[in-house]
Amino acid sequence: MGSPATPSPAGSTVVSAPALRAGSVAEHWSIRLRDALSTYLPLLLMLLLAAATWWLVRITPAPATTRTAEPSPQAPDYILGEVELVRYRGDGSLMARVRARELRHYPVGDRMELDSAWLLADHPEGALRAQADRAVLTQEGQRVRLEGDVRLSREATASQPAFEARTQVLDLDVQAGRAWTAEPVQWLQGDLSLQAAAGFEYEQVGAVLQLKGPVKAKMSAPSPPRR
Repeated sequence: MGSPATPSPAGSTVVSAPALRAGSVAEHWSIRLRDALSTYLPLLLMLLLAAATWWLVRITPAPATTRTAEPSPQAPDYILGEVELVRYRGDGSLMARVRARELRHYPVGDRMELDSAWLLADHPEGALRAQADRAVLTQEGQRVRLEGDVRLSREATASQPAFEARTQVLDLDVQAGRAWTAEPVQWLQGDLSLQAAAGFEYEQVGAVLQLKGPVKAKMSAPSPPRR
């Protein structure tokens, strides 16, 4: 038999005990659901964001790879204007002095190119002077190649007369005091003018000169004495 009905005052609503228990359980699960959503919702949003980012990365085309432009080995790494280079021997004495309107240095081969070059190569047997439109220095300045309207000269010494050589290409070893070329050369020494078709070799030590190829010699008449 059911429990006896509880009389209620007029106008009031009476809720039975089972109904109260059902409402309490529903409210309890609602609170737990809100707690769970507040706890796991940020994590779910982060997972969704990570998945969306991964999807965008997958569908986005990769950019074309670009290589950093490397300097050309044919291009100079620095350029200087109106320069003077001086090199000394191990004992501190002057070996060579070089001047140029412009200098360009190339890292490949440690090569230097000079425009409007002038050079002094000092040597115990006498100093050699040279000038040319262009020059190339190699081997730390010990070797020089002169090109374009080349003039090589030496002033007179106690034992040797002065001379001047004119050609288009000339190689010079400033440390050894040696010069040579395979191009035609004109050699001027005092009243003597020599033309060698295949170049020459010259060494400061002993003033050794070797002219190559057919050689033409011309002796100019001495100037009359002044009155």
